Amino acid sequence: MTLDKDMLALLEHGAAVVRVAKGQKCPIGMAWNTLATTIADVIAGWLHEGYNVGLLCGSSNIIDVEFDDEAGRDHLARLGLLDIETPTWASGRGEHRLFRLEGPLPPCGWRKIGGAEIRIGGKPAQSVLPPSTHPTGRPYTWLVSPQQISPATITLPALGLA
Repeated sequence: MTLDKDMLALLEHGAAVVRVAKGQKCPIGMAWNTLATTIADVIAGWLHEGYNVGLLCGSSNIIDVEFDDEAGRDHLARLGLLDIETPTWASGRGEHRLFRLEGPLPPCGWRKIGGAEIRIGGKPAQSVLPPSTHPTGRPYTWLVSPQQISPATITLPALGLA
């Protein structure tokens, strides 16, 4: 089995991927973050076996900015983050947007601000990726493919995290 072009493009952008429980959002293993890989054949095997896959946030400074409701969407809109072209996918409830953080990662895994969640990865954090399946049964799908564009570079102050 081979990976789809979106996942291959994501790996080319420097993403590392973790194995996630089938139809769930929880990574597998006690030290799951140490089991992340960039090896296409390994990831393809996980998907072939029905596992979900997740982005190891912070790999190559790639972070995930997401919202699950209108409050989160409004917060990201006020910051101007919804106007920036960057790889974006739909989850069961909202949207995830990939950015490449400029500078060193701060020592936090994630922050929830104004209804939005920013998963940085200074401590282990992951976000489930397409073509995984959300616990609701809905597939995660790309809205803006990583084939189309690289993750946009962003700073902590632009994220509202000075």
